[in-house]
Amino acid sequence: SKCATGKPRSAKVLAVAAAAMIPVFAACSSDSGSTSPSAPSSPGPAQNASHGPMFPECGGITDQTIAEQTRVTGLVNTARNSVGCQWLQGGGILGPHFSFTWYRGSPIGRERKTEELSRASVEDLNIEGHSGFIAIGEDPTIGNNLCEVGIQFQDDFIEWSISFSEQPFPDPCDVAKELTRQSIVNAK
Repeated sequence: SKCATGKPRSAKVLAVAAAAMIPVFAACSSDSGSTSPSAPSSPGPAQNASHGPMFPECGGITDQTIAEQTRVTGLVNTARNSVGCQWLQGGGILGPHFSFTWYRGSPIGRERKTEELSRASVEDLNIEGHSGFIAIGEDPTIGNNLCEVGIQFQDDFIEWSISFSEQPFPDPCDVAKELTRQSIVNAK
């Protein structure tokens, strides 16, 4: 069929679709002259980073060890890759969550500063001869329910995050410190 202009309808539809895509492609182009304050650039990983030891998947911590340390049943490892793992009860986002993350060539100071701005307390910590920080978070109804431990290895660091959602639960910092200790021992 043809439109009133005599051109095939599919050509007209194609032209309209192409015109609609121009803003999309323009938004993706790189304009080196742009100084948009809404898109700050952040430096990437250090080019000459000095890396620490290699950590096995999940920091060398098994699903069984997570269940034993946290005393939470029904945990599911919902994210597993070479730089981190996450365990959630029943695999859902509501409830307790536990994670291991390995940051390669990333400054621990930036992570610590974020913790200092968002946690009840942040203190220095040393585990197995390696320094870092321990951050405690509180829930007004259940108390200190979150603990994060970050430990530096040259230009890398690891972080264990332990977060409970309801009582009863073991001391989250005891769990975070023990899992961090085991990950350090498992490193090669």
